[in-house]
Amino acid sequence: MKENKWLREIPLILFMFTPFLVYVWLLPQLPEKLPSHYSIKDGKWIVDTYMAPLANTFSTFIGALIVYVSMSIPLLPFPFSEEKIKQFKLAGPYLYGFKAVLVVFLSGVPIYEMLNATGKIASGNGTLWGITAGAVALVLVNVMMYRMFALLYERSEVKPLSRKAYVVIWTGTHVIMSIGPVCILLAAGQLNVLRLIPQFIFVFLAICGNLMYNVRPNYFFGIRTPWTLKNETVWRKTHHLGGVVLFIAGITGFILSLIVDEKQLYAVMTTVILTSTAITFIYSYIIYKKIIQQTPDL
Repeated sequence: MKENKWLREIPLILFMFTPFLVYVWLLPQLPEKLPSHYSIKDGKWIVDTYMAPLANTFSTFIGALIVYVSMSIPLLPFPFSEEKIKQFKLAGPYLYGFKAVLVVFLSGVPIYEMLNATGKIASGNGTLWGITAGAVALVLVNVMMYRMFALLYERSEVKPLSRKAYVVIWTGTHVIMSIGPVCILLAAGQLNVLRLIPQFIFVFLAICGNLMYNVRPNYFFGIRTPWTLKNETVWRKTHHLGGVVLFIAGITGFILSLIVDEKQLYAVMTTVILTSTAITFIYSYIIYKKIIQQTPDL
């Protein structure tokens, strides 16, 4: 008997609407404003934004809906290549689990806030949510990353990198993805660690740049522009340049992270990433056009 996998979507869809039911139930007791956003100031979690209960409920519903839709699209039966469809099928169970936890967490935030505001559960504060969010994100991201990297390498017919280089990227991705949640957890202990996030990203860019020249054509790792995926020569040339660009960008960014003011650091990080991306993107297009002109049959 064929399993209907869409039945498992029903609980997630129903849970996304649960905050609205809680809102209707608690409406007479709800205050005019509820905490809607927390931030870190002087190493402490504080509420920096308040919203009306219905607006807060609706905004988190939109967030949960975006997560649900964006993580469901890759599993739809689009006319991908056979290899790509195989990869999506392998990743399907883990993608669903990742989606389920995020949807439940986002939908649970307004429920908690409303129950807390009406005294239905014990009073908490932003630190509680900060620790919970950091712990959930840390575990979830690393489990997801581990399984995805393992499946993509072990089941792919074409290996994008040597095993050693792949493990370096694999480990580096775990570190980078973990920095955000770890900073959230450390902030609960009143440690200001926000400068570490861009610094680790810059180091990771330099490591990736050092390995980029060796990446073979694939759909999952590397500089995947429409032109690098169409032509192996374009892929190779783009990755040779991209490796140099990313390495320089990573080293330059890290040096700047030691000098510039913390308020300017994230602008520097964004500028470095966008500039290096633009250079490799434009270069791949130029190289592709040159090859097309030389060999019109392509």
